[in-house]
Amino acid sequence: MNIEMIGFDADDTLWYTEVHYLKAQEDLKQILSPWGKADQVSEVIDQMILSNLSDYGYGIKAFILSLIEAAIHVSQGELPAHQVLQILSIGKRMLAEEIVLKPHVQQTLQRLVASYPLMIITKGDLLDQITKVKRSGIGDYFSSIEVVNEKSVETYASIFEKHHINPKNFLMIGNTIRSDIHPVLTLGCRAIHIPAESTWEHENIPSFDTTHDGYYVLEHMGQLLDLIARLDGTP
Repeated sequence: MNIEMIGFDADDTLWYTEVHYLKAQEDLKQILSPWGKADQVSEVIDQMILSNLSDYGYGIKAFILSLIEAAIHVSQGELPAHQVLQILSIGKRMLAEEIVLKPHVQQTLQRLVASYPLMIITKGDLLDQITKVKRSGIGDYFSSIEVVNEKSVETYASIFEKHHINPKNFLMIGNTIRSDIHPVLTLGCRAIHIPAESTWEHENIPSFDTTHDGYYVLEHMGQLLDLIARLDGTP
């Protein structure tokens, strides 16, 4: 394999993200405890997020809008204004959270950028994602940053056309099957799956074929350099 470009997902591949979403949901369950049990609130949150994806997309701001809607639903419209403000403050806290890189990320990128052009392909709110890249301290390793609404086969194909990338020479690295792995494999790329400690259920594909040609799994980013060397035939 002649690797001409390496793409990285951002959230929960390069830095921790899901932990903040889980904490926000726990906070909402506490706020809504007078109106509903924790499992009931969780179910409503999931329903609201999924039903709103086509309107709000991904990211913290979209997530908070869905939390507010879920809170109004669970409380049957009784949620007072000061608790709506509490939910909004959760969102502001999430936006201001420190960007904590996952283990081995900094060292791995330092080594890779000497031999390959690197790209971030992430989905979510444009301002939020670009701000996180800047605050992460690793933005300079990447020659391109693509923030998209959805990581579909069509989206990746459009990115490849824009950057004149041959899919056969593209390697994608990410933590989710639905967004990072399956679409690029469909286009003939290779993909390395580095599962996160916690992944949103929506990002899983139960029927995914783990024997797919070009699919690899690693436990952590520290194993990436050796695998890429084998794939690219470099010593």
